[in-house]
This record gives sequence, C-alpha cells and structure tokens, in this order.
Amino acid sequence: MSGTPLSQDSARRGELRVGRNDPPAFFFSALRTRVLETLPLQADSKCLAIVAPVGYGKTVLMSMLLNDFRHAGKQCLWLSLDDRDLAIEGIISELGGMLHGDEQSLHPAHSLFRGHDLAERRIDMLIHLLNNHPLPLTIFIDNLHFCSDPGLGRLLDQMMFRTRDTLHLVVSSSREMPFDTTRAQLEGLIRQVGVAELSFGEAEVAGLLGERLCQAIGESGVAEVARKTEGWPAAVRMINILLEGSEQPRLTLESFSGTDESLAQLLNRQVLSTFTAETRDFLLCLAQLRTFSEALCIEAVGGQEVHEHLHYLAEHNVFIIPLDHNRNWFRLHGLFREHLLRESDALLSPSRRQEILTRAARWCEAHSLWREAVEYAFASGATGNVVHILDHIAPFFVRNHGGVQYMDWLERLHGSGKQASAEAEYWFVWALAFRRRYEYAHKQITRLSTRLQRRKPRADAGDLQRRIANLRISLDYWVDRLEDACMGARQWLDGARNGEDDAFNLAAAHCIIGCYLINSLHLVEARQAVQSAREMAFQAEGVHAESWVACYDALIVITEGDYANAYASLVRAITRIRVELGDEAGICGTTALMAARCAVAMGLDAEARQLLELGIRSSRSHGFLDAAACGLEAGLMLWRGKDDDAVPMSVLRDVVAAYPQRLSLTFSCFLIRRLIVLGRLDEAVVEAERIGFGLASRQRLNRMEKVQRVARLDALIAMTKIELQIAAGRYRQTIPMLNSEIRQAKLNGCNASLVELELNSALVAVRLQDPALGIRHMTRAVRIAASRRIARPFMDRIEVLRTLVSQSKPSVWGFATEEERVFFAQMCRQLNLNDQVKAADLVTVEGSSRALDVLTPREIELLGFIEAGLSNQQMADRIDVSVTTIKWHLQNLYGKLGVSSRTAALARARSMHLRA
Repeated sequence: MSGTPLSQDSARRGELRVGRNDPPAFFFSALRTRVLETLPLQADSKCLAIVAPVGYGKTVLMSMLLNDFRHAGKQCLWLSLDDRDLAIEGIISELGGMLHGDEQSLHPAHSLFRGHDLAERRIDMLIHLLNNHPLPLTIFIDNLHFCSDPGLGRLLDQMMFRTRDTLHLVVSSSREMPFDTTRAQLEGLIRQVGVAELSFGEAEVAGLLGERLCQAIGESGVAEVARKTEGWPAAVRMINILLEGSEQPRLTLESFSGTDESLAQLLNRQVLSTFTAETRDFLLCLAQLRTFSEALCIEAVGGQEVHEHLHYLAEHNVFIIPLDHNRNWFRLHGLFREHLLRESDALLSPSRRQEILTRAARWCEAHSLWREAVEYAFASGATGNVVHILDHIAPFFVRNHGGVQYMDWLERLHGSGKQASAEAEYWFVWALAFRRRYEYAHKQITRLSTRLQRRKPRADAGDLQRRIANLRISLDYWVDRLEDACMGARQWLDGARNGEDDAFNLAAAHCIIGCYLINSLHLVEARQAVQSAREMAFQAEGVHAESWVACYDALIVITEGDYANAYASLVRAITRIRVELGDEAGICGTTALMAARCAVAMGLDAEARQLLELGIRSSRSHGFLDAAACGLEAGLMLWRGKDDDAVPMSVLRDVVAAYPQRLSLTFSCFLIRRLIVLGRLDEAVVEAERIGFGLASRQRLNRMEKVQRVARLDALIAMTKIELQIAAGRYRQTIPMLNSEIRQAKLNGCNASLVELELNSALVAVRLQDPALGIRHMTRAVRIAASRRIARPFMDRIEVLRTLVSQSKPSVWGFATEEERVFFAQMCRQLNLNDQVKAADLVTVEGSSRALDVLTPREIELLGFIEAGLSNQQMADRIDVSVTTIKWHLQNLYGKLGVSSRTAALARARSMHLRA
C-alpha cells in the first residue's frame, strides 16, 4: 500500500481510471458457487444477464467467470460502472477506446463544425467497431444499474441483435435491464441469472465459513445461517466476520435475527465495536472518499497510523476492495460505505468533514485527478477552490471529455450564485455549442462579453476577446443568423493578426461569409470567399479543413445548377475522405448528401440512393443546414409516396428537427413540390396551408423573421407558389410570376432554377393551347440543361415533353449542338415507343446522312442482326466476341439513335433510311 504514482493514462485523462477496465482484486478467496459451475466456457447464449439486488456477489461471479475465460485463451474486455456513469456516452466511449484506442482531441473550430455525435450515431459507430473486430470477443459490463440514460435499452438491443455471432455479453445490474428480453428469449440469445441462482445454499455457506467455524457451530448452525440470511451472500459474509471474532460462535449466531435492523446492529455493535476508537474514527473519515490510496489518506485524513489502519482493514477483510492488481487503490464495499456515511453524519463534525474533503481536493488537483478534485471541492463547500480548479482544467477537460461533466459543474456553480473565470466561462459556452445547445450558449456568451466589457483592460484580454468573437460567429452561424455571422466574420478577419491566427479558424470564417453570400445569391462574391477559405485550408494541412471547403465550393456549383461538375468534385472528395478517415467520418456523410443531390438531379437514382444511405446516418449530428437541405431534397425526389421507401419520411423529418427553422420551411417547400409531381394536390395544399401560404391570395408567409429569410429561400418559395398555382389550373395568373422569376434567375446565374422555370412556362403554354411557345421554352430548357446534366426537371414533367413531341413537326425544333440533340433524345427515352421514334426524328431533322457518319460499321452490322431477330448470345457467337461486348455496342447504338430498346432502334433506323 505504498500509493504508487498514477499511471500516465490516468494523468493524461484527468480522472482516476483504476478498476474501470479490470475486475476487483479481492483480498478473500472467492468461493466457486454452484451457478459458476453451470456456466460453460463455450458460451451457449449471446448474453449472460446477471440481475440481483446489492450484495448477491454479482461482481465476484463475473470476475471469476472472466478469469476462467482468460485462462481458456478467450479475448475479453471488462468495464465497471459507478455512480458517475449516468449516460450511455461514457459506456460507448470506454468500449470504443478499448476496441480502437482513445479518440484524439480535435481542433476546437473543427470540433464545433463537426458537432457532438448523437447517441444513435455513436451506437452505430460502436456496432461497426464490434462487427469489424478481428477475433471472437466477450464484453463484461458490471453495475449497469448506475446508468439511468433512456438510451441504454437501445444500446443493449443494438449490441444484442446487430452484432455478429462471435460477440458475447456478460452484464450485471441490481435492477431489470431495459432491453428487449422477450425477443432475446424467443431467439435463444439470453441466459438470465437471478437471486435464486446467486443465493447461497448450505454447502456454499459452509464453504465460506470454513472448516473451523463449521465445526464450532455444527451442521445445524450452518443451516441456521442459511435460513437467517436467506442465502444473501453479503449477510453471510457479515456473519462470517462476526463469528470469526467471537469466542462463542454458537451463542453469537443465536443472537442474530437476520433482519435489516439486525444487520445494522451487526455492523455497529459487533463488526465496528471490535475495532479501536482510532480505527472506527479512521473508517468514518475514510468513508468520505469515493476511492483512496495510502498517499491520499495520509493527506486527507492525516495521522501517523494510516498505513497500520489500512493494513489492518485489508488483513481482516473488512469490506475493503482493491481496485488494481498492485493493490495501491481501494474502495469500500458499497453497503459498508453507505452505512459509514450515515454514521459519520452523526459522529463527525461538519468542520472535520470539510477539512477531509478540502485536503482531498487539494491532493487530487496536485496529482491531476481533476474530476475527483472538483467533486471533493464541491462537497467541501469551497466554491473558491472549485473556481480555481475549473480555471486550470477547462480547455483540457472540455476537449478531451466532451463537456457534459464540465457543463454540470458550471451550472452547479451558477446555481450557487458564483461565476468561474472568464476563461472557464468561455469553455462552458464552447461545451454548450459542441452539444448543440446553441440558444443557451448564445445567451451565455452575451453575458460573458458584457462582463469583459465592464472590467478593466488586461494585457491578456486580446486573445480571449478574439476567441469569444470567433465563437459568437460560429453560434450565429449554427442558429442560422447568417447576416450576423457574416458581419462578425468580416470584422474578425479585419482584425486578423499576421501569422498568429489559426489557419482553420481563418478558413471557417471565410466559409461562413461564403455561405451567407450563396444564400444571398451573390455567387461571384461567394466564390471569392470560398477561394480564400481554400487557401487557408491548404495551410491547415488536413483532410477535414479541405473537405469542408469542398462542400461550400460545391454548394455554389449546385446553386448554379452545374450538377455534372459538382458531382465529379464531390465524388473525388468522398473517395479521399473514405481512404483517410473512413465511412464513419461525419464529413464523409455531409459530402455524400450533397453528392446525392447532384446524382438525383442528373437522373442517377441508384447512385443517389447509395449516397443518401451513406450520408443520412450522420446528418442529424454533423454538417450544416444547406448540406442537410441537399440531402433532404434528394430524399424527397426519390420518395415515391410510400412507407417502404429506402429513406422513410420519418427519417427525413428527424433530420429537419435537428436544425433551425429555415430548414423546416425549406423541407415543406420540397415536400409540396414533390406531392404535386406525384399528383397528390390535396396533400400539397394542406402542407402549404400548414406553413402559411396556400392558394388563397390573402394568406401570407409569417413563419420566419425577416432576419432569417434569405434570397435563396425566397426563390424556392416563389417556385413553390408558382407550381401550386399551375397545379390548381391558374395558368394566366402565373405568367407574370414566371417572367419575374426567370429574369431574376438569369441575373443570379441560377441555371437549375432557370430550367425549371422554363419547363413550368412550357407547361403553362401547353395548357393555354400554345404549343409553339411551349416548344420555345422547352428548347431553352434543353439548351441550358444539356451541358450541366440537369435531367430531373424533365423527368418530373414528362407529360409536357410527350405533348410537345407528339404535336410538333421537326422544323420547329432548333437544337444548335450535338450535345443538345443527344440530351433531348435521352430525355425522350422515357416516352412510349411511338413518341421515342418521333423524338428521334426531331433531333436529326438536319438529315439522316449524318447518322451514317456517326454509326460505326459494327453498329450498322448490329442493326442487321436486330432486324434478323438474333439474340445477344447469337450475335456474340456470330462475330466471335463476348455477350458483354455486344451489350456495350448496343448501348452505344441506342445512345446515338436516341432510343432505349431494340424495337425503337429498328424503327428509328428505318425512318432514317438505314434499313429497308
């Protein structure tokens, strides 16, 4: 009990970690009970669940089972919980750390951009780690009852039902565990051990008492112990201690009734009364400490006989449990400590308790045990000491522990009417922001700024003021006060100190300015801001910074409607992220959502679904509003109005709920437009009326303050209103709106919007019986869309295309380039056979002789095979190539002819006089 210095791991983490990842090293020889002998080394169930009240030997049983498993060569992990483990985050972090190593501390600015992962995503990441672990694994988790998090049931269910067969669980709790026990039993995945199995029978009582005591009390005495304790192992062990110190064990046993009161009397009058007054006082003082070492006891309790006291307690097995194999750190048994604390309330003076706790806090602070230091300081009532420690540990503790405990401490401090230092309060705001408590964080940072303005200027105030300003910019951005964020970022950059400001912070400021400009539809200026961000990200030298900038750059291109280029850029970024950071990285999901928007716009639905599946998992906890909007729009464009879609509507709505109100209104506009495409006008009208603008002209949109409205959203609202009016048959009323929005879209360079507006204008023209005007609008739409691969608007308005193709002559269509003709032909592939042929005639109005120059000799040969009715295999056999090669040639042929089937290709070839 020398009090060996803390491990580097404990010092680095700032908390005592002994006993967390290894079972206790008991002083006594653990009794091999009958239940242990029934548990095979080759687990026959996925989960062994041990549930019983305190004192039934759950930890002893688990530690012996762990020892058996390890002796058999099995890989096992152990995690002990205590009363600080209230949330599942700690469980997930500990298990993840044991599996994969502790997560490195991130750059503060990147941490805020990344945000705190929600519990669901952290569980998914843990399941991914477990399923990719290379060996069979058994995980022991002791004392699950300490975790009161509602998400515990989901965590256990996921570990039970979503992990591979080679993962096994051994878990204990003093109350029922909140997982799906019924399903686990039906699937044969669980074995349960309870009070009946853990209670001691006479044989086990005899084994614990030992041969000497059994002879002293006889077989009837052993049976009496079993009867009076009802097999409760803790009570049996207490009686063992009592009888060991008795000169007449049989008479002592007869005086014990077995009631709770008798147990308390046993501890007071028999166990404690056998100690000297000094030892009893030492135990009352020791109970104030959650865990202890000899060195801590010497400092906190004082006295010259600490070593002798601890040695005596250990030698006499007085409910003292070692926490490490070297037996340097210990704790008292929970029942025993609770009893001692109740006794100390009456027997220890308040000043003595305060002295012990204050000295314990000081010792823990000196040894970098920050969590224990703060808790002891709070318990002592010395808020000044709390403030001192928090000021010292704030940056380290928040960045390494995620801030939950730190936020609790600051809120407790505020509740007592005290404030921490400005530096510590800054990190409180940072922790709130990391946990996405943005509104509360904004209030706190306003208070902090006011506080600093009132105090006298200090030499070190400049750096803190800049960090506070930077954090306020981020908060304004995350709560969607884009204009405020942009103004703050500009002011912050104006005060940039050459070479002193962090490159990531500089890049983030430029990105925020760029985002505001994108949403204001000032795309030229936005591109300049993002270029500045790219230069800073290059200096930051990391895939995270460069990937964030790539997302904002792609947002500009998406807003312009150049989906082909944006898609290529985003796919390259995703490839790099997956190589360097893996699929589980949040930035990978953000980038995938934006790529999904491009893919669905280009008509690449299969690719869009894969990207959406990759991105949607992290979208509630990682990313920014406009990236989430890209994913939501992609999801709705793929939504067929059914509950069995790849991404259910409920999932999309969950994402919406995680962001500020602008996304909710944006999503509603997307939904209204999709419902119109699906022909569900009544539902579209209901949704429009719900958000404040319907078909009634008197309705106005009042859901958002003007400060949160941006030009990009206003354009979406205008488009939604236009489509609602068209769907309701109010064609002439929409013409002025269409003309106005077309002018604005041209001015802003928003080509995707321009395509949709031209197609809506074509639809109005068709409905007003003006096909010539409709063809002009359609031709403009094709001209804009062809090079940018803006395909989805044509797919959603296929009836307009069918009407115009069926009612027009080749001479009225004017496609200037081959690219436009090919794109138009591809859009027409969705039409029926006759219209496909008609469309193919339209795009080759200049003369069929051009096709002879375009088609290769092999493709002309294949036309003859098609006419002869040969199958793909017969074609392959005839010209000695593979079937795959034949399919490749046919796809090229179909593309050049603007068709999608053999029959259409043959009809098209005949109309061009390529076949008789």
